[in-house]
Amino acid sequence: MNTNTPSIEPADGGEIEMQVAVACVDASGTPDIPVFKVRTTQEEYDQGAHYYKAKDLAEEARYEGPFVCLDAAEYGSILSAARELGLVPQVVVVDMTDGQIHSIRCDTGEIKVVCYDTSDTDEYSATVADRPLGENGQLVRCWAHAQLAQVDPGLKLALD
Repeated sequence: MNTNTPSIEPADGGEIEMQVAVACVDASGTPDIPVFKVRTTQEEYDQGAHYYKAKDLAEEARYEGPFVCLDAAEYGSILSAARELGLVPQVVVVDMTDGQIHSIRCDTGEIKVVCYDTSDTDEYSATVADRPLGENGQLVRCWAHAQLAQVDPGLKLALD
């Protein structure tokens, strides 16, 4: 039950939509944290019903337990703790020897890395598109390559 959270009651007294993250396991056994939108009243929120609604949505989406649900009021402290414990990547290294991407590595966890180039944007190239890779999601005309970084715990030394 949440006792130290601000009121979420809408002005008209109806339901509001909120996001709840659910730490769980996907069908292949990989840990995941999908975010689900649920509708709740202040009374339901105070009783923690938003967590049960999010858990039900996770089960419907074929996720498996154990389930740990976090609402928006809890995101900040959880993310801060994950960073402090070294669970969130802090260092990403891209080997671009001779202008080619040879490897992408990170110190811990899992992170998707997008490399892009705006120098060769031939209009007829199938790999060139406007992508939301600029500051604040601005569209950038470029080619791009995305892949998950491979974990290399030795990169923790690069934090110093």
